[in-house]
Amino acid sequence: METFQDETKCNQLLSKSENDLRTEEEKRRAQREELTEEGYNDLKIRDVMLEKIYKQTRIFVRGYLGDPDHMIRNADGDVWVYTRPISVYEPGAEPDEEIYIFFKRDFVRTVNVVKPKSVRSQGFSWGNWLKGSKKNQNERKGSDVLEEK
Repeated sequence: METFQDETKCNQLLSKSENDLRTEEEKRRAQREELTEEGYNDLKIRDVMLEKIYKQTRIFVRGYLGDPDHMIRNADGDVWVYTRPISVYEPGAEPDEEIYIFFKRDFVRTVNVVKPKSVRSQGFSWGNWLKGSKKNQNERKGSDVLEEK
């Protein structure tokens, strides 16, 4: 406070530096918390969105989803990344975390959707599937031979 005589300027500077230090995950979490009921109702259903934008032009995608949060350009084409909440699997579900749209020659080639963490943890996992196998149970006992029961 000795450097800044005005408290309002000091508080503004601290809030700006605090926002700069927030990570991408914290920013996404804040966007999801700020999502109101009206904003949630405007989210698109994932399957409908994928059907509409597949093989469409950049102009259509920009009009349908808005401007992307990040644009990546390379020799193969462009990638648009949407990190803000845009789509849900079904009404009442959590919004998707990220949407990657791959363009080649100004047309949508591929769309990858990163599902929410709660849904990803429920999915199939080889590790969970192998936990119950007989070989894995025998390894815990210290045996090298597979026992049939």
